[in-house]
Amino acid sequence: MDLFEEADPWNPKKDSDIVPRNEWASNGTPSLSDNINASLETPFRDMTLAGTTRETGLPTVAGNILKSSIWEDSSAANDEDILSERGPFNYGSNLSGNPAQQTTNEDVLSNSEVQEPHELSEDLNDWLKSVRNTYKPLSADIILIEQLPDREGLLFKHTNYVVKHLVPLPDTETSKDRSVIRRYSDFVWLQEVLLKRYPFRLIPELPPKKIGTQNADAVFLERRRRGLTRFINLVMKHPVLSKDDLLLTFLTVPTDLSSWRKQAIYDTTEEFSDKKITSSFTKMWQKEISEQWNEAEATTERSIEQWVKITVFMERYERRVKFMARERLALGSLVQEFSGTIPSLYPVQQGGTILDIKSHLSIIDKHLGSTEELCSERTKEFSTGLVPKFRIFIDVLLSLRGLFERYRLMAGNNIAQLQRRVEINTQKIEGMKDKPDVSGVEYDKIKSVIQRDKKTISEELNRAWLIRECILEEFTVFQETQFLISRAFQEWAKLNSTFAGLSVNQWEKLTDNLSDMPTSNGL
Repeated sequence: MDLFEEADPWNPKKDSDIVPRNEWASNGTPSLSDNINASLETPFRDMTLAGTTRETGLPTVAGNILKSSIWEDSSAANDEDILSERGPFNYGSNLSGNPAQQTTNEDVLSNSEVQEPHELSEDLNDWLKSVRNTYKPLSADIILIEQLPDREGLLFKHTNYVVKHLVPLPDTETSKDRSVIRRYSDFVWLQEVLLKRYPFRLIPELPPKKIGTQNADAVFLERRRRGLTRFINLVMKHPVLSKDDLLLTFLTVPTDLSSWRKQAIYDTTEEFSDKKITSSFTKMWQKEISEQWNEAEATTERSIEQWVKITVFMERYERRVKFMARERLALGSLVQEFSGTIPSLYPVQQGGTILDIKSHLSIIDKHLGSTEELCSERTKEFSTGLVPKFRIFIDVLLSLRGLFERYRLMAGNNIAQLQRRVEINTQKIEGMKDKPDVSGVEYDKIKSVIQRDKKTISEELNRAWLIRECILEEFTVFQETQFLISRAFQEWAKLNSTFAGLSVNQWEKLTDNLSDMPTSNGL
């Protein structure tokens, strides 16, 4: 009997490496360069499950990679065939930091190897379609966040936000205006709760919280408000997270949330508690899905880096248009001032054409004022409409990467170790037969250990299957976010086309108005 017959498509297999389920570690190496982070002017927070944060850039890639995870179906805790070879499969991470540890098994997907596409079964395709239909990332936001002008606190000032939901929420009692007052720490608490309950789901990142004078910076506070808006709306659009009772509490409890948390008793147990995997899922599973995950994880880092740079270019263009607007306004002022000096240079007694030129200079001044207004409107559309559509896709990619990282850190199990112990103890039991000098107490003790280990294996196998199902759901939901790319560039093209057309009309009008501007004295 060989439990490791199928190569782990995510992980090199080592029987000696057993990683505890709740082990956390990090090598402290940022996944993206600080330069890119600085260019965005909004560093991302690194949050662990326990809620600790480090504002040192994007979340780091975990250094400790799971070396062993057995995936196998089981139907009963005490079944003698619990370790049978019915569909063994594995997945882990093939992105270990040490290249020497990479497996060379042909079943492991190589980044440079071109794979033939595999056909998915009809049942699996139907399941995937049903999951995708539960998520609509292009739907309108239903949560609005506004920053209150007055800051609270005696020693350390903090900003309060009005969080308002635009639609009724299920099984809740809300205020008449459907709004509550929350502060940044309340959002941190919500994210920590979601990470504890749903560690293998797409949990979005929060914008950073800076301390000191930067907390009072208007530009930073506005960026943070937009980041909080993206966070809460991504959560509300998620088919599972949106139904969480503590999320609904966050959105509806009218009292101060920190006071409520001190008094209330709430459960943060992982969602897999008391849940059993369905046989229908285990039957329709295909190993090719793990290979898709391998490809996705291998390219996630690069995709984030590239999309961050794209977003930076959009923000730079916005700043250039804003600078152009200021230049047009300054140029108009200079033209107006200059027109007041030319009668002294060109007395009317010498010829009346100077009056016509001065009149046309006023037309130029008016045109520059119109173009300045157009540039300002264009800047506003970029800032409030276009750039957020690019930024939200960064949040989506970061949530996917966070999911893969949490898998590597939390999905470990001791199944391989327990299986070996069961085999050893089973051999001991067999060796005790027909030996009159063997103690019955010792025999019963070993038998009890075997039964306990089999039960633990069954529980861990069930959890492993549930994790696999959960990650497949999230990866399937993630497929819908590709349309965020389409919407972002469609909006980009639309805005540029609209304002380019308006700008051309203004310049053509100016050209027509200046066509009769004097170019000779007419004598």
